[in-house]
Amino acid sequence: MFKKYRSYALAMIVGCLFLPSVIFAQDGFEARAVDATIQSISIDEMLEGGVRRYVFSVLTLSGEVYEVDTQNSFAYGVGYTINTGDSVSLRLIDTQTGTDVYLDDVHRESRLLFIVGVFVLLTLIIGLMRGFLSLLGLLITLVILLFILFPAILNGTDPVIASTLASAAILGINMHLSHGFRKQTFYAFLSALSGLVLVVLFTDIFISIAQLSGIASEEGALLFLELGKIQIPVGILSAGIILGASGVLDDIAITQTEVIHELYIADPSSTRQELFKKGIRIGRHHIASIVNTLILVYAGAALPAFLLYMNQSIGYQAFFNNEIIAEELVRTLAGTCALVLTVPISTWFATLPHRVIDNGKNST
Repeated sequence: MFKKYRSYALAMIVGCLFLPSVIFAQDGFEARAVDATIQSISIDEMLEGGVRRYVFSVLTLSGEVYEVDTQNSFAYGVGYTINTGDSVSLRLIDTQTGTDVYLDDVHRESRLLFIVGVFVLLTLIIGLMRGFLSLLGLLITLVILLFILFPAILNGTDPVIASTLASAAILGINMHLSHGFRKQTFYAFLSALSGLVLVVLFTDIFISIAQLSGIASEEGALLFLELGKIQIPVGILSAGIILGASGVLDDIAITQTEVIHELYIADPSSTRQELFKKGIRIGRHHIASIVNTLILVYAGAALPAFLLYMNQSIGYQAFFNNEIIAEELVRTLAGTCALVLTVPISTWFATLPHRVIDNGKNST
């Protein structure tokens, strides 16, 4: 049943994307994208489901005035508030009888900049220099993703190899930048690399066992159809899992490293074996929080899909058998298994920088 729904949904999306352009091209119609500013709002009404319908007049950058009814653009209304003075993107379709005007989206760049500003300000106030360095690391991460990784995948590079190398570079740069160029950070980076290898292995094994195709979602299917260079769509799924887990590897490796370092400072006479045992006891609490955190993060990100397919399912067996749900399950468990094993690995690496000279104990 789910495959039928998925096929229908994919057909509708493909139709919405491609059929209008074909129809307009055949009839000689032309679609234009323009920016405009809302001058006045004549209708603002709440529709069923908490969405709204607006009818407003706009002034384009070239001085043209149009009236827009959002019900023509979004059959079920819009889920955000529109105000006079807002900038919007319009789709104009010139027909034999005139010009049809549709709302594409609102311009939210300034609002996003405000949100980013709040984030940066809080990070700097609370984090001070560490906060500044973490922001610098975040900027480097965005550069690697937007200008190196994503273009490489779009140009046909193997997604798994590309995402693994990008993740390793991001971990190496950010860990040393945020936590200092010292032995503890280097060993933490080594443990994070070990965890990254585990993520790749678990991802490959679990995807194979679960028989996932990588094109269960409409986005994955359309990407596969549109980009002929991406020959193995399951690689995109694997790359997403690898990138998602990489961010947590930093947290595990650094936390366990700092735990061992503080334990050593508190008792320099501790052997590496004692430090490891104490670190593992603390690490078990870290494992418990990691498992719950990742499940909630992935569940929150995929909440619309979960609710949609649960509403359509005839039982929990059918629900979990759906490939969309199976993807999220594998995404969570592959990353979590690797992260759980990274705790003892990072704890062991964290004991290596400490040259223990103890009283009456075996020194290493």
